[in-house]
Parts: sequence; structure tokens; C-alpha cells
Amino acid sequence: MIANDTQLQVVKEQLGRAERALASLRSEITNERNFAVFSEAYVDQINDLKAEIEAYETKAKKNGKAKGNGGKRRPRKAS
Repeated sequence: MIANDTQLQVVKEQLGRAERALASLRSEITNERNFAVFSEAYVDQINDLKAEIEAYETKAKKNGKAKGNGGKRRPRKAS
């Protein structure tokens, strides 16, 4: 479980590495059946990392710490 923005950054980096590894595997293995077998762990890891990121960002947004605004609310536009 991601507890802070530093850990979020680490998990996003891990996600990028897993996605690049999957893309590399895709280019190396042309047989669909073999690719399905070899890629399963990467796909599972990617899905787990995305779920962790989504859970943290949802919690942070709920707590008023939406990324990029330092936890401050943006002023509403006048109607």
C-alpha cells in the first residue's frame, strides 16, 4: 500500500519498468500462445501497480491532496 507521494513516485517508476519489459517481451515472442504464458506475470504486476496507484490517488483526492495543487483547492470559475 502506498503511504505517501515518495512511494507513489517509486511505484510509478516500477510500473514504467514493467510496461517496458512487457513491450520488450512482445517484440521478442511472436507466438501468441507463448506470449500469453510468458506475459502473465507482467500483466498481473502491471494491474496490481495500477490498482495501488488508483487507490492512493483516490484517497489523496478525498483527503484534499490532489496531485499538483499541494493540497489546496483551486478557485472556482465565475459563472
